[in-house]
Amino acid sequence: MRDAVPVSLPAPEMPRSPGTPGGGAGQRLRAIDTLLADRGQLFQALFLGAPIAKALVDLDGHVLVANPRMCALTGRTAESLAGRHVDLLAHPDDPPVGDLGLRPAPGEPDLDPNLLLDGERRLRRSDGTELWVVQSHEVVRQNNGTPQFVVLSLVDVTDRRRAEEDAVRRAFMDPLTGLPNRRALTDRLRHAVALSRRRGLQVGLVHLNIDRFQAVNDALGHEAGDLLLSQFADRLRWSTRVEDTAVRLGADEFLVVAEDVEDLDGLRALADRLLSVLDEPFVVNDREVTLSASVGLTLGADMTPDDLLRQAQSALTRAKADGQRARIEVHEGALSRSDVDALQLETELRHALDNDELRLFYQPIVHLADETLLGYEALLRWQHPTRGLLPPGAFLDVAENNRLTSKLGAWVLRRACLDAATWADDLRVHVNISARHLAEDGFSELVAAALEESGLPPQRLELEITESTALFAAEATLHSVAVVTDQGVTLALDDFGTGYSAITALHRLPIHTVKIDRSFVADVVTQPSTAALVHGLLQLGRGMGLQVIAEGIEDLDQAAWLLDHGCAMAQGYAFGRPAPLPSPAEVLIGEVTETPAEDVAGELLPEHPGPAPALPRQRPPSSPAGHDLVDTGRFGAGSLFDELADPDDD
Repeated sequence: MRDAVPVSLPAPEMPRSPGTPGGGAGQRLRAIDTLLADRGQLFQALFLGAPIAKALVDLDGHVLVANPRMCALTGRTAESLAGRHVDLLAHPDDPPVGDLGLRPAPGEPDLDPNLLLDGERRLRRSDGTELWVVQSHEVVRQNNGTPQFVVLSLVDVTDRRRAEEDAVRRAFMDPLTGLPNRRALTDRLRHAVALSRRRGLQVGLVHLNIDRFQAVNDALGHEAGDLLLSQFADRLRWSTRVEDTAVRLGADEFLVVAEDVEDLDGLRALADRLLSVLDEPFVVNDREVTLSASVGLTLGADMTPDDLLRQAQSALTRAKADGQRARIEVHEGALSRSDVDALQLETELRHALDNDELRLFYQPIVHLADETLLGYEALLRWQHPTRGLLPPGAFLDVAENNRLTSKLGAWVLRRACLDAATWADDLRVHVNISARHLAEDGFSELVAAALEESGLPPQRLELEITESTALFAAEATLHSVAVVTDQGVTLALDDFGTGYSAITALHRLPIHTVKIDRSFVADVVTQPSTAALVHGLLQLGRGMGLQVIAEGIEDLDQAAWLLDHGCAMAQGYAFGRPAPLPSPAEVLIGEVTETPAEDVAGELLPEHPGPAPALPRQRPPSSPAGHDLVDTGRFGAGSLFDELADPDDD
């Protein structure tokens, strides 16, 4: 705070100097007396004629009077400002000044926090427009030192601020396409890598190079080439997810940073979608131009941004090596799920059970018509002591190769039953079972023991198996299924429609529920052939008296189509992402908590694994709003053990 400026000054008694009354000293004394006698009018003239915005404010922050410059700056009249609190000018998007913990300096009066906020700040005019000012204040005291009021001064720096922001924007943006440039890529990629490590996911890079673009420049000219690049950038921007970042690296090269990528198949699917923007011809100067692009892919988490970029560039170089067009190449390193030595990982996985390092994430299953919560699907994660949260793809190969699938499967089943027993009585839990585990001796006894220990009614447990498991089930598998279903446990057929024969699978086992695979749901609106297939699967399921769940619903159009065609239940990002389960003391399971908690990293964590908002661009009908869940993403196994982890984590 600046030093207080006393405006009211007592006239000191000064002896007159000897000399004639008309002397210079006498004239100066008379001038001082006149000035002090008229100090009220002088202050008023200086205040009203000040070249910057000023207001007299009481100590509690209410405006007493504002000068013309203040009125012009704020777009308000002196009458409308008088008596109003200065927080009237605060910008609504900024945090309340009272939350900033501002305190007056020692010896200074207790002022409203809005008066203590000296320095640059953002305000709002009466018409809602934004302005930036440099604020300062002066405490005016009475003759006895008592604080009387405050002079609040505002200097408009909006033009300077906008010029600075524009300079920063130009520095990090490609002027032709409006996309972030290579300079912005460094910060974005560093952020994505750090976030992926916390979430246990991977960062994917899609490096695109337009094929034979130089021929376009030669034939149509560079101006037409620039128009073509701008159109391509627009299509690229529209086809990326909200969490992805499209970047122009220069010339005819573009790159997409994809956060929260579960596996290589997911990255390939993203690349295919990006390339689909080239299916329709471009129109430049009334001429149609057809383009293709070569693509290099890489995937990783425990590496530097520079290493990821080098791998993507290497893959793109191979894609263009033989002169072919529209090729997609993957960096060889992206095919490896872990840089950790397999033997070391095997040892650590054996200790994971003993050290309580395994976690279950839960994804909601809802009634599609009104989004009533029906239950959750349990999905496996490993909270590694040094590498953080690992998706199943990082350790399932080790589990298969060393006969750990049964131990992990038993832990998942027991933990899921114990958790579900604390939920509301009408909520069910779905547990994925691997083919190997289902065929082992003692599986039915394991299910019975988990139910008995947890007290969970058998009717609230549903075991999910894949279509191929049902089709090629051995006699031991059929016997185990018969025993557990006789107890009241129900059976779900996952990935419905992707195997060899859905009808044969349905006849071999007592299936209660079928889950339509997300690969069909993703194209149900855009591909007529896929829509016909899904319609047929829905009719088949209903005709056989089965419950039908559609997996992987991500937007409003998919949800509306499925609802219109008779699908009753749904699962997917639009209704909630996989999330950890809190303790029973924190929430009542089955109720939606509206207040998210924050972890130490500043990310929003869920209060419970309940319904989440849809993707920002689209929302399914009647979807609940205002509840944020951590973006744990979709974890895929891609192995024989994928039934346990479910590679279709939606």
